[in-house]
Amino acid sequence: MLPALAVLLVHAAIGMLVCAAIARSPAGPGFYRMILLIVLACLILGFGLRLGPASETLPMPTNLSVASYVVAVVATIVFGISLQPGTTQSFIKLTGAAICGTLAILTDTAIIQGATSVTWTGQVLYHAGIIGVLPAVGSVLFAMLLAHWYLVEPRMPLEPLRRILIVFVATQFFLLVSVAGVIAYHWPEWTGMDGGLVRAFTLGNALFVFMRTFLGVLAPIGLAWMTWKTVELRSIQSATGILYAAVVFVLFGETISIYLSLATGQPY
Repeated sequence: MLPALAVLLVHAAIGMLVCAAIARSPAGPGFYRMILLIVLACLILGFGLRLGPASETLPMPTNLSVASYVVAVVATIVFGISLQPGTTQSFIKLTGAAICGTLAILTDTAIIQGATSVTWTGQVLYHAGIIGVLPAVGSVLFAMLLAHWYLVEPRMPLEPLRRILIVFVATQFFLLVSVAGVIAYHWPEWTGMDGGLVRAFTLGNALFVFMRTFLGVLAPIGLAWMTWKTVELRSIQSATGILYAAVVFVLFGETISIYLSLATGQPY
């Protein structure tokens, strides 16, 4: 579980940076410093676990990945220091941090060497599942925090929140296609074993896959639709409450996916 937590924390941090660069919200220095502190805390905890308790399970990152992580962290810190109240913020540094962080994840050995499947389908589904954690967790966390900030600054325009909700919904539909592929990939294995689906659900991983499908993908899609409708009514407090629930469901689903994928080397 510790390797899964390490990957989840790092992907959540980079995902929030990407969403902050996409949203470009005029929320002010206070909001962005809060986001950057959360990002740095997640990165420190994630790499602390990876270099410590999870070091025997997760391989060390490549040199390119390490360099990209370092540049992303430095750009994030510089962006936070340069924030000034009452001025239009430059998002160039934040965009650079998001790009470098994404490059670091795409070149990380935990992703590019983790799949043990010998088929190209299994390889694609494995990588899609691990990489999909970044926008899935990052978008829902950032959307929840941004919606909460509207309660502090109610006059902010809604376009930044709408952009992140679009990212959230698009990611969930991508995950829906991905998890459908995972079910199709494992279906012959589940039905071919002694006892069939009953055994797959009781002794195999089928139960966890379907739990992730319904609670980690379908439920967030429904909650995203509810959030969009409440934002259209400018009922931001209700939208924030719905997003709190969405955060729980997404974290539940993605934790299951990461844990099973890293533990087995197969797509989940």
